[in-house]
Amino acid sequence: MGLFGKKKEQNKAPAENKTNNSVSDEMKIILAAREEDKQEKIARAEERQQAQAAASKEELFKEEQASQAAERIVNGDVIPKGMTFYMLCDEIPYGSIPEKEGNIIVRGNVRGTVKAGSDVFIYQGEGGRYKVKIEKIRSDNREFVDEISNARAEIEITRGEIPLPADPDADASRPVDRFAVLTDAFGIEDTKDPACKGLASAGNPRTIALICEYGKFSGEDMYFSYVMDSIMTSEFVTPAKIGPARNGKSSVGFIGVSPKNTPNKSFLPVFTDNRLCMKAIRNGFAKQGGPDQRMALSFAQVAAVARDPNHDGFIVNPGGPVTITIPKDLIDKMVTTEIFRNRFGAGAGDNASLALGGTGNTSLDNFIANGGPEIPGMQKIMINNPTDTPEFAAIENAVKKYCGAHSAIAKVLILVITPVENKNDKSYLCIMDCPDGPFQSECQGLAKAIKPYLRGIKKIQFQQFSKMSKEGFPEKVQWLYSKLPQ
Repeated sequence: MGLFGKKKEQNKAPAENKTNNSVSDEMKIILAAREEDKQEKIARAEERQQAQAAASKEELFKEEQASQAAERIVNGDVIPKGMTFYMLCDEIPYGSIPEKEGNIIVRGNVRGTVKAGSDVFIYQGEGGRYKVKIEKIRSDNREFVDEISNARAEIEITRGEIPLPADPDADASRPVDRFAVLTDAFGIEDTKDPACKGLASAGNPRTIALICEYGKFSGEDMYFSYVMDSIMTSEFVTPAKIGPARNGKSSVGFIGVSPKNTPNKSFLPVFTDNRLCMKAIRNGFAKQGGPDQRMALSFAQVAAVARDPNHDGFIVNPGGPVTITIPKDLIDKMVTTEIFRNRFGAGAGDNASLALGGTGNTSLDNFIANGGPEIPGMQKIMINNPTDTPEFAAIENAVKKYCGAHSAIAKVLILVITPVENKNDKSYLCIMDCPDGPFQSECQGLAKAIKPYLRGIKKIQFQQFSKMSKEGFPEKVQWLYSKLPQ
């Protein structure tokens, strides 16, 4: 019996030890809290990873958008004059030492192809354009290359025409602003420049380059201010209906477009390049009786029309490659800036008629409907029949031979246009009766046929007969060529 009792006592010991080794309720609470904290940290880490991945994906998307927009410009059918590349200088590495003393280093994404040794331009600040030279190109992996295409690069340029600071104590080693544009495109951004003579000169490489990168940098205040600066110092082209001259004056009407997200609002469409405007006219604006002519406008003129009772602002490059909408309330702020006042005078911001070259009549509707004063940038011209010379006889034969082999051309008339203020700047005006579809290609073909015989007059322009105002046009015309009896 005693032995049995001992065994029973021994069996109790492990049970007591088991109780002593167990976790207390208080400790369980502490351990649970520690586990919750661990899980929260893991969740926060996963959220950070997801946010970083989303940001990286968004950055790649924005870069792809900018790259596609640039591709449409640099390699498309509306390339600004002389442009083979542009680079938005989004990084100015002040700590980098150039290979040659006095040179400047800039970084950015090259759109198109740039070559070392090229003479190019740097555009920055209120339309400033300075000629510089590309000395060195270094790829993103730090290797020197002779040329680079559609890739990030570090480019060393000469100081060239970039002015030295007026203050000798100023930091002369920082002459280039972040978001300056480096390109070989030669554009005129100041309508006061004597070289700017209207539609042929409308081209804004700085503005085009900046807005192509809009998706990437629009959240940065400095970038956005540069875009606004560029728009205020640019020249634009817009579709217009220009009526026949009466007493030396012409009437002009503008249109409005309504974006899908604001169907109840109407914005003035403007283009940074003449060819972009021409393309839009061909593809839509000229259809169903819309405007088929173009007019060059300064920013003051754009602002005046875009703030009239018929518009809610203006849209830059509707149809792309990148579109920017400037509403009335933003224009109101832009016309109060020092940049605007220095260029156009304060009155142009408050007086639509004055901005359009008028007399100060504040009723823009009355200004347009009744002809108004002469349209800025348009010259008075004389129109005459060509002189009967051996030169024109050769042109006549070329026209008849070409038109006879092209069934789409019904008839052709050639006149001579002479600007009143520059009588040596004559050109031929070829009026062609031809359907919309083949009109452009027939103009190119006929111009090629005529070109070898141009001597005294070396320029020729074309007008589609169906798009001309018939008011004042003679009922009976002796056409140079006609498939129909005259």
